[in-house]
Amino acid sequence: MMTEEQIVARLLAGRLDQPPAPKPPPKPEVKANEVWDKDRRQTIARNAATSAEAFAHVVQEDGYEARRRRQEAKEAAEWSAGYDDPRTRYQRELDRFWEAQRRIEEAVEDEMVEIGGFLERRYKSSCHRGKGDPDYGTY
Repeated sequence: MMTEEQIVARLLAGRLDQPPAPKPPPKPEVKANEVWDKDRRQTIARNAATSAEAFAHVVQEDGYEARRRRQEAKEAAEWSAGYDDPRTRYQRELDRFWEAQRRIEEAVEDEMVEIGGFLERRYKSSCHRGKGDPDYGTY
């Protein structure tokens, strides 16, 4: 059994309201300081040359056209892989069907108009039969 002093000592050791002990500051990198201390201009020039070479590589070999070709190849591979999956094929057929339905509805909407909840032809025939009448031949 623990004594009262031991219990109090344990509780005080585990207090959460006290901030944690400060960590020691990190040691500076000796190697980096040695490089910068030798010749700063040479180091800056070397870093600039490395950066320029990397940029030239990106511009020449990883330009817009190369990225576009890679993306097109990736999309083509995904598309051709979709033919193997029956769910993808089924969804593609459904998409084709609904696209055709949408085109049919657009074509019908050009000729028909909804009036009072009913679809009617946009132009109604008139009783006028002569070519001099303004609505002759409209349907």
